[in-house]
Amino acid sequence: MLKYTLTQKARIKLGNIPGAKRFYCLLRLLFAPTYREDGLATVHNCDFLTDEDFIGAYETALKQEVGVDIRWRAHVTQWAGFHAKQLDGDFVECGVNRAFLSSSVMAYVDFESLKNRKFYLFDTFSGLIEELITPEDRAAHRHHYSDCYEFVVNSFNDYSNVVIVRGAVPTTLDQVKIDRVAYLSIDMNCAMPEIAALEYFWPKMTPGGIIILDDYGFDGHIAQKKGADEFASSIGVRILSLPTGQGLLIKPK
Repeated sequence: MLKYTLTQKARIKLGNIPGAKRFYCLLRLLFAPTYREDGLATVHNCDFLTDEDFIGAYETALKQEVGVDIRWRAHVTQWAGFHAKQLDGDFVECGVNRAFLSSSVMAYVDFESLKNRKFYLFDTFSGLIEELITPEDRAAHRHHYSDCYEFVVNSFNDYSNVVIVRGAVPTTLDQVKIDRVAYLSIDMNCAMPEIAALEYFWPKMTPGGIIILDDYGFDGHIAQKKGADEFASSIGVRILSLPTGQGLLIKPK
């Protein structure tokens, strides 16, 4: 014989009232969400927040002094890093700033121990380059970037397999030799260099390799999304839009 809790009984009764279930879900979302930050609110399961590996990696990333909580986005990149760890190829991030997400990924997969892999960090480390910004990019550009190059260098002093490349993408891409890529994160807040990075690294992606587009679904970043969608269409693949605002692309096998 089935037994129901009071909460379950309430849901059953509400389910018989037209529109009541939606109203109940709305109330939960407003007053008792399981997650609400970084533009995302949900009542779905997010028990990764209590996972010790996630917590440890996220706390490591907090040392980068970003000052915002983006835990579900960090969870996505950690998952992508874990997946990429099983593949052949290096890790690349284009658009690093203070290296919050890359730091989280490195801690999560213990990247320091992967002596046969490199993690390449491409950035100006001082913000956007004026001549690369389109009017659409400028409308979405709300951040002030201070020079953080020395901070990032010092953050990874103990990592022999982290390579920091300073300068504007795409001009810096061929400054280092990268043959295979298993993980690629793109977050440059600017459409032209992001598309250039996709075009440059796509042939180098390992089959099954992961690409994370950090700004893909965020308000005001439509130029980046359109450019990424056009690139994906040109090579016969599609980008998955995530509720975190990120885009996910996997290299077909």
